[in-house]
Amino acid sequence: MNNVSKFYIFFVFCIGVMATAQSQKTILNGSVFLHQKGLKKVWVSNGDTLVKTDKKGRFKIPVTKGQVVFPILPSGYAYSNAKKWWYHTTEDAGKAVSFSLQKITVKKKFKFLAIGDVQVGDTKELLYATQSVLAELLNRQDYDFSIYLGDLVNDAPNLFAPLKSLIDDIPKPSWVVYGNHDRNFKAKQNGQFDFFRKKFGPENHAFFKNEVLFVSLNSITPVGKYGYQNQYPPNQLRFLKQLLQIVPKNQQIVISQHVPLVAMKNQKELMTLLAPYKKILVLSGHTHTVFQNKIEMPSGNVIHELTAGAVSGNWWTGQKKWEGVPLSLMSCGTPRGYFEINFDRDDYKIQFKGVNLPKSKQFTFWAGDYNAEPIASLNENHDVYLNVFSGSNQTTVTIKLEDEQVIVLEKVRKMDPFVNYIKKMQRQKMSPDANSKAAPYLRTKSHHLWTGKLPALERGFHNLEVIIKDPKFTTIKERIWVYKE
Repeated sequence: MNNVSKFYIFFVFCIGVMATAQSQKTILNGSVFLHQKGLKKVWVSNGDTLVKTDKKGRFKIPVTKGQVVFPILPSGYAYSNAKKWWYHTTEDAGKAVSFSLQKITVKKKFKFLAIGDVQVGDTKELLYATQSVLAELLNRQDYDFSIYLGDLVNDAPNLFAPLKSLIDDIPKPSWVVYGNHDRNFKAKQNGQFDFFRKKFGPENHAFFKNEVLFVSLNSITPVGKYGYQNQYPPNQLRFLKQLLQIVPKNQQIVISQHVPLVAMKNQKELMTLLAPYKKILVLSGHTHTVFQNKIEMPSGNVIHELTAGAVSGNWWTGQKKWEGVPLSLMSCGTPRGYFEINFDRDDYKIQFKGVNLPKSKQFTFWAGDYNAEPIASLNENHDVYLNVFSGSNQTTVTIKLEDEQVIVLEKVRKMDPFVNYIKKMQRQKMSPDANSKAAPYLRTKSHHLWTGKLPALERGFHNLEVIIKDPKFTTIKERIWVYKE
């Protein structure tokens, strides 16, 4: 075959590929309206491209089969149907679609919940969730919406339907992030997220709440049939780049994703986009531990990252409590729980909320030998440990004695003493019982543990005050008893 023939065949092949690619794309016509009247200047996206509605609320956007199209809520609006606010393109992608919005009151303050890793793997674990975190949310009325930070299931997409039904029964609106265990491994690599999209909508989206921009990103790139990398797919970065172009540099931005930003392989690409922005909070899950980071960008601006732990704790393991739900203490020593984010205009405070625990439960206190057992008396060294669930490098922890003397505790990277105790009991086959599953604890060091030594105290009980301060949460003051033999 001569070179001319080869070139001709290659040319025909390329034309065929281009024609096939173009045939897979179609233009989706749609509208966004309020009370049957079109809304102008509303942004609409397919998870990659952004377009804006015209003066009659109409839009046109290119789509390929499987993409999800959704309007980006302007501040002061909500979806009329909070359970299905997107359109999943199928064979009939050429049809016209419409999205209905409704006006809501813009409040100076609002609260949302950042909920990490429900991660149910079977019906029993789904029951654990209904009897704990989901029951708690069902009965709470003191927040505006929730964000689930990925891994709703544990490689069990068959549980999407019942779990979505349960989440939809909770009166408050919710948004869902895509996690590495939310993939459908029966599908081809580029379609692993399609089942998630059909049930929960786009794996990346955005909305405005009281002028705060909320963005959800997919932090998972599949590798092979079962593997993945902590990497933003290209369309996520394109979506974010276009989105940032429509907001000012002083915009408060909240990014929700599954994998922590500090663990992302292409984090520099994201930070290049975010560099000009000064008010950025990143929320994540994935690690089943709680920690915070201050990430400085080349511009000098700082990202605050909060990894919110898991409501499944240490994967629904550990000794079952009296109501049948496992203790599942996280490996950092934090109980199963989530975070409340309280916004006042464009400033915010955080607060940890343990599942089925009072809001006042913000730390655990350990007195005595590190390798002893809980509720021990002070040892001869007067050692104490205090685990502040929402603690960070900006947190200060002090103990005020009865004579007003103040002891400053030191932040350490060490395994939580309660986790150390559980590990020891499991190693000695003394826990858990036959109806419970042992917790797979490694030697994980807590990011929020403080320690110190109290001065020599007289024999008996002593009433002390714990004082915990941090710029991102309300000062905690709580009185405790310690006992000296």
